[in-house]
Amino acid sequence: MKNKLNAMVLLTVLFGANLFAQTFPADSKDGRNQASFISDAPFEKIVGLSSGLDAMVMINKDDITAKPMGKVKVSIENIKTGIDLRDEHLRSENWLNAGKFPYAEFHLMGIKNASSNKLEDGQRVKAELIGTFSVHGVTKDIEVPATLTYFKESARTKMKAPGNLLVANAEFNINLSDFGIKIPSMVMGKVNEEVKITANFVASDANGSMNPCNPCGPNKMMKGKCNPCGMKKMDHKKMANPCNPCAPKK
Repeated sequence: MKNKLNAMVLLTVLFGANLFAQTFPADSKDGRNQASFISDAPFEKIVGLSSGLDAMVMINKDDITAKPMGKVKVSIENIKTGIDLRDEHLRSENWLNAGKFPYAEFHLMGIKNASSNKLEDGQRVKAELIGTFSVHGVTKDIEVPATLTYFKESARTKMKAPGNLLVANAEFNINLSDFGIKIPSMVMGKVNEEVKITANFVASDANGSMNPCNPCGPNKMMKGKCNPCGMKKMDHKKMANPCNPCAPKK
């Protein structure tokens, strides 16, 4: 018994996971899961949209501040602003350089100032998400205001997706220069240095695990298939910790 307890403690320390967390993957094929940006400059307002984002959240609904982890990944290539030529410029080496830096990513590392530490069915919880934001090859620490809403599975929620649902809405601002993005002189006055970013998605625990780290432990609950977050194609060779798919790669 003592050895088993020590093994559990060791796994917890190694994986840094909350053993009571639920895993909520978002369906990247659902175009309603999306991120957008707004650049409101003196001469032009640009709205960009990238649909079908990838998201994964590992959270304890009874205490969302207890070691939450998550990752949201947005394809730069998918961003559309309504003008094809402008989209090409946006993806070019002179701007976001999608060829070299194909994704914008947010990694969740903590939650603070929550209006409630517990997620109740249908109740909105406002909180600040602590983590890092990466774009254009630059990573910065960031705190993001967000609203989280948990929905226990019901006949109504099944119309959206099976399982318990987690709805996330976040909005924050960045300065382009902080991420090494320069505004070309030819579009000066048409692109604002400050850009507002929003992300919205619905994730379900139907493909997740109530205990994200245990499947990789001694019990081998998943018969060697270490896929605790229900990701269909998980490349374990590229992951520093296959039991923590929400953690940044080393």
